[in-house]
Order: sequence, then structure tokens, then C-alpha cells
Amino acid sequence: MKRILLGTAATLMLGIAANAADMPTKAPLLKAPPVVSYDWTGAYIGGYFGDAISNAKVHTDGLASGIADLNEKGVTVGGTAGYNWQFYSRFLVGAEIDFGWLSLNRSIMQWNDFVNLGENVDWNGTARLRVGYVTGPSLLYVTGGGALVHTRDSFGGTATAGPTMDSAIRSGWTAGGGIETRLSRSWTAKTEYLYMNVGQSNFGSNVFGGTFATTFDHSLHVIKTGLNYKLGEPLFDGLPLFGTSTLRSDHNWTGFYLGANVGGGISNVRSLGGGGTLGLGTEEGVNGTDLGGGAMAGYNYVLGRTFLGTWFVGAEADYGYLGIQGSQRDWNDTVTFRDKTTWYATARARVGTTTGPALLYFTGGAAWVHLTDTFALIGATSQLDRTASGWTFGGGTEVAIDPRWSARIESLYIDAGHDNLAVGAAHGDFKDRFTVVRVGVSAKIWP
Repeated sequence: MKRILLGTAATLMLGIAANAADMPTKAPLLKAPPVVSYDWTGAYIGGYFGDAISNAKVHTDGLASGIADLNEKGVTVGGTAGYNWQFYSRFLVGAEIDFGWLSLNRSIMQWNDFVNLGENVDWNGTARLRVGYVTGPSLLYVTGGGALVHTRDSFGGTATAGPTMDSAIRSGWTAGGGIETRLSRSWTAKTEYLYMNVGQSNFGSNVFGGTFATTFDHSLHVIKTGLNYKLGEPLFDGLPLFGTSTLRSDHNWTGFYLGANVGGGISNVRSLGGGGTLGLGTEEGVNGTDLGGGAMAGYNYVLGRTFLGTWFVGAEADYGYLGIQGSQRDWNDTVTFRDKTTWYATARARVGTTTGPALLYFTGGAAWVHLTDTFALIGATSQLDRTASGWTFGGGTEVAIDPRWSARIESLYIDAGHDNLAVGAAHGDFKDRFTVVRVGVSAKIWP
């Protein structure tokens, strides 16, 4: 996933640079006063909110050896500061730091073992470089650098003692990409994806009356939306959502379009145990990440300007490959949980505001995922292959490249329902949840 999202963002940026060398500056379709300049050079501060996903993998050595997955989805809120330097008109390099609060707190009782397993991630910080391509009012970029994450891990427990805890600030690396677009001379909005890997925590845990070497592997996915203010510019110039005029643009968003996207999927699958005493009240996670991509089609309609800005509505359908595969042999048991997806599709509404050259939007509707859930226990297997229906919700940023073409980054959370698989008296109730992060390009086809 870390290579997929960074690589696809870089490919998209380079492709746009090759095919959109000089953005036309014809008369605007939406009449508005022009922005003074699109000079990105300078310092800025800002804030953000968004989604965070933890995919931890835990293993122990010794008599009670094994592996367990732990996943959690939460929210993040934080602040940003940085500096950009624009050169040769179309290119940009910059440095950025951020610090944010994370609400990732997951504690479960391990499937069929009554051993506690938990992870708490409460804050993170990054220091990164940004390299991007400037379309004028918008910036497409890749980013990477160092990351700090505070984690509290727990594992084990007996009838007389709780699980062993380990708390530390962990360091590692981060990589990702995003789109940032001007709302005015002073303000910009952005959507960004970051993958973070902060390595391992190692400690001795109290399990079954003994001490066992325990390792947590920590990885995080953060998808965030933010506002930045360029220092030195008028603070209230074009303050978002207060009736500011749209910027000049040759791209008419109203109409039909076709497009393609590429990115990755992240599983948040959990299986709840039950059936007699085997697995009753306990749980297992199944982590997985892999490539996704496909085609989309839709229609946008710009509603017009109100005292809260200029708004648009739209409808979109997409279909694509989704190659998530997760397999987990349960800790201290001969039980295997597997989840595999092959394709997904959605039919969604989009609603948001337009700056003129960009769309900032939420989206939601119906989703379908073709998946296979597998529950294997002591040589016996229960498996269900199905096309699951459910719902999806997300959002993103889309920016005009020229009068016909646009580029976007967006995320979708998909709830595909559940499968209840049984082997003898035991069963596992698979809760199938996925997050898709993707970049895409669209072409206006009519009018």
C-alpha cells in the first residue's frame, strides 16, 4: 500500500505535467473577479481533520507462539506549518511539519483464548518534503519524510493479572501525496493521504502464567482534509464558506464525464467468535492491503452562488478491480481466517462546493463488493463466495487541469455487511469493512 499510493500519485502528477503544459486563460464561464496571483512561494499554517486506520500485527515466541491481527478506524484532528518554493512557473518544492491527535483505541479478547490484545494510538507528528506540479490555482504533489507516533500496546493476562502494557514514542517514515487548491490569495484547501510505518515494539508479556517475547508491528493510514493560510496575506481575504466569489476558470463543471482511477484498498475485517465455549465472546481481526483501480462515469450540475459559496450536485458510478487479500492463522490455535476481494462497484451522489477551478465534496450511496470469506478449523473449512451489497461514504478534492480534463484524490469507506461461517459448533461472524484511497483523471464528454 505504501508503494502503491505514492507511485500512483507520482504517475498522475507526471502525466498531467506532460499533457497540460500551458493552462488556457480565456474568459471565465463563471463571472468573478480574478485572483491577484497564483504565487505559491511563502510560509503557511493550517489545520486538518480526517480518517485514520491502524493495521497492527502482533506475534509472540515460545510455548504460546502465534500471530494476531488488530485493526481500528478512527478520526484525526491536527495542525500544519510549512514553506513552499515555486520555480520555473510550474514546479514546487516545500517542507512541512504537522502534529495531530488520533482516536485509535482498540482492545479485544483473542479468539478462543481469553487473552487480551490492545493498541492505543493517540498522537502523531511528521516532518516531510513536498514535490509538486502547479496548474495555477492548484497543486498536485507527492510527499515523504519522518514520522513520530505515540502508542500503548497490551497483550496477555491471567486470572490474577491483567495484560502487560508497553508505552513509547516510536519513530519511522511516512510517504503519500495529495491535491491542494486555492480558495483565494490567502487560503488553500487540500486532501492528502499518508502511509506511516513506525516499526516494532518489543516487550515480555504475561501469558498463561509465563513471560513471552511479544512484538507489535505498527502501520497507519491517514486520509485528511485541511485549510491552510498563507502568512503575510490578508487574513479575511476569501475566508472559506462566507460568500466569497469563485475564481476564474475555463473548466465548466456542469455536464457528463468519463474517467479512470488507481489506488489501493485497506481491509478492516473482524470476525466475532461464537458457538458453545469455542470462541464465545472473543474476536479476531484480518488485515490486508493491495492494489485497486477502475473506471467511472458521472454528471455534475453547478447550482449557483449562495451566501455560503457556490455549490454543486452530481451522480457517479464506478467499477474496478480490488485485490485485497488477508489471511490470519489465529494466535495459539489451528484456526484460519481469510478474506479476499476481487472487484467492487459503487453508485453515489456527490455534493459540495466549487471554487471555480476545483470541487470540494462529500459522496455517498450504494456499494457492491465481490469477496470470499473463509473459516478453517482443524482440517474442516467453511467458505462463502458472494457479491455483497452495502453502503459507502467518503469525500475528496477534484481540480481542473484544462477546459476538458480534471484530476482528483478521494477516499471511500465501504460497509459490505457480514458473513456467518460455521465449522461444527464454532462459528465466525465476518464483519466485512474496507477503505479505498485512489487518485483519478476525468474527461468532460458533453457538453
